Amino acid sequence: MRFGEVLAVLVIALVVLLLIVNPAFNGFIESLIRNATAYFSFNATSVINKVQNLTQPPCSIWGSIGLSLGSGESVFLDIPNGSMVYLMNSTQFNSWGGGPLAPTNYEWFESRPGIYVINTLSPGNYDLVVCGNTDIAYRVLNYTAMGVAAYYGPHLSNITTNAILGIFNITNAVVENSTGAAAPGFSLQLNAYVVIGYGGGEEIHWVQDALVVMGGQYWFQGEMDVTNYVGSSQNLIYEGGRCVIGCFEAPMSGALIISVNSTGYGVVINYGYVLLRLGNETFRPTIHWFAHELIPIPNATAYIITSPAQGPYGWPMDTEFVVGGPGNGGGVTFKDLNAYLALYYWNGTNWAPYPVTYSFGVSTGEFATNVYSLFIGPSSVELVVGRNNYQEFVSNQ
Repeated sequence: MRFGEVLAVLVIALVVLLLIVNPAFNGFIESLIRNATAYFSFNATSVINKVQNLTQPPCSIWGSIGLSLGSGESVFLDIPNGSMVYLMNSTQFNSWGGGPLAPTNYEWFESRPGIYVINTLSPGNYDLVVCGNTDIAYRVLNYTAMGVAAYYGPHLSNITTNAILGIFNITNAVVENSTGAAAPGFSLQLNAYVVIGYGGGEEIHWVQDALVVMGGQYWFQGEMDVTNYVGSSQNLIYEGGRCVIGCFEAPMSGALIISVNSTGYGVVINYGYVLLRLGNETFRPTIHWFAHELIPIPNATAYIITSPAQGPYGWPMDTEFVVGGPGNGGGVTFKDLNAYLALYYWNGTNWAPYPVTYSFGVSTGEFATNVYSLFIGPSSVELVVGRNNYQEFVSNQ
């Protein structure tokens, strides 16, 4: 389906959404999932854990990383093919003493490629030992963006698309404190990676479409490659002493959209939003394409990718719909929060949920604390206050 047809389908979908957006947003999410996943449910295959365990060789090639874990901290791992990963406490590591024989005593072990979160560890010092292919990505999870994120498709495959959609309803959001900006606030981010292929090679770019709420105002903002500001919808208008545009008021619902298309002039990355409700007012489901980035590579192949392979910043090329600080790598702590998020990609026929998602994203620099991401359906979550939970969500499809 061509890009114009994708937009037509989206407009039709948003007309339906406008009719059912109300404080009972659970029903909205359920209705959207039923409609958007009809094709997907009958055509998707089962997901991770289909790769057989590899034969464990001696650790003739290995490396180690010292980790110090505090209370409530978890470990994130992106394990490629050919890696055997052992997590050992200091006593176990000292007893092993190094290769070439593989460790026999450890806290955690995995040899299958994939994305893993280890939540069962007590505070203390550990050694992460990697035998074989040592090119893994790891992170201690203590401050990350929270929401819903996809890292791969069925059987750890890539998912490629020309459009992604994040639907949100923020019924309440009270910031206790935040960093990274002069005024208190937070951001809701739709983040992804764009691959551009051409005769001479390949480029990969990280893109972000964000709703920024700061100092009582809101706007939509597009960025590329972390520091490249693309454009914004920022506009504050008062009439008769009353804010009519640009002031944040809950409940707020709508969607963030990123699409990619290739032309004879180059690749165009489009940043858009739909505002469906703000406070007691509802709006027509109009797509506002507020920013466009032209990459002057004509007639290239361009697509959004979700892949466990490491991207240009050393992290898997995930697709995220998450909350974090208001900007500049800052964080936010919520005093009160209730929000619903749903993440979709265009599969060529329908808007489809990602088959396996996680409660956190690792590709953005902003983070959130006191946010619990509760799985409510395929690729959909409810955010409430509570200790950050780092976990995998698998849809029963």
